[in-house]
Amino acid sequence: MTKENGTAPVCILAVDAGGTALKTALVRTDGSLLPASRLKVPVPSDGSAAEIQAAYQAMTQKQVALADRLGLSLAGIGVAICGPFDFTLGLSRMTHKYPGIHGIPMRPWFEAIAGPLPVHFIHDSTAFMLGETWHGPHAGHARICGVMLGTGFGFGAMLDGQVLLNDKQGPGIIVYNRPYRDGIVEDYVSRRGILATYRRQLEQAGLPHPDEPFDVKQIGDLADAGDVVAIETFRETGRHLAAILRPILMEYRFTALVVGGQIARSCSIILPPAQKDLADLDFLTCIEQAGLIDDAPILGVARACWQLWKP
Repeated sequence: MTKENGTAPVCILAVDAGGTALKTALVRTDGSLLPASRLKVPVPSDGSAAEIQAAYQAMTQKQVALADRLGLSLAGIGVAICGPFDFTLGLSRMTHKYPGIHGIPMRPWFEAIAGPLPVHFIHDSTAFMLGETWHGPHAGHARICGVMLGTGFGFGAMLDGQVLLNDKQGPGIIVYNRPYRDGIVEDYVSRRGILATYRRQLEQAGLPHPDEPFDVKQIGDLADAGDVVAIETFRETGRHLAAILRPILMEYRFTALVVGGQIARSCSIILPPAQKDLADLDFLTCIEQAGLIDDAPILGVARACWQLWKP
């Protein structure tokens, strides 16, 4: 299903809905992302429904206007978002993020600005996998899985070109809440997990905690500058990552593991310990940082839309 405007080329308005910002771009049928359309709009995930809706609609208004100026016809809108989420009805079931819009349909927000265009929602881990394997360096793997390191621990997987999904269109393999040590996976490998590891490492070294605000980005900056505690924090994260994923890798015999998300920018320190601990898995030939950290979810949701709406 497409909306044509004479012979104007068509595009998808692709949205990567994160916890602090909406990253968006216009994407053509061949997967080319229009550089001039890259847009990042802050969104208050802990704000009211009206505040969150305003951010989404401001973004949509800007992108619809840009498409018109560029002579492009919008075929539809795709949104990559984390769960729990009703991807058919287009409404959030989350309570840990975006609590202000729990149970509120989001599709009308877009329709009020862009008109009666189709709006498609998919899980952000699905978008990550579809984008990373579309035109990225890992497109040739038949059995590939990916981790998204950020506020939480996202996981997606593909077998023979198909993303593994459950009956609610969420990830087919759930990892973030699996028991691990004295908690769950996200207690060790996520934003809060890395911050907790860093604080513990400081205490063991007899060093004071940093002044607030302090986040994983600052730990990454310190690690890049050679700070021993910061480096060991990321190395420990890599060892946790290997231990968490080992049984999954063995069960499905994935040949490639890619790591994306904003924390993946520190993969040069995180991945070597994971690679060492997983070296005995001879079927696993690739453990690498994602090739499209910023663009994979945007390209992936556009790819999903084009699969539905052939121009």
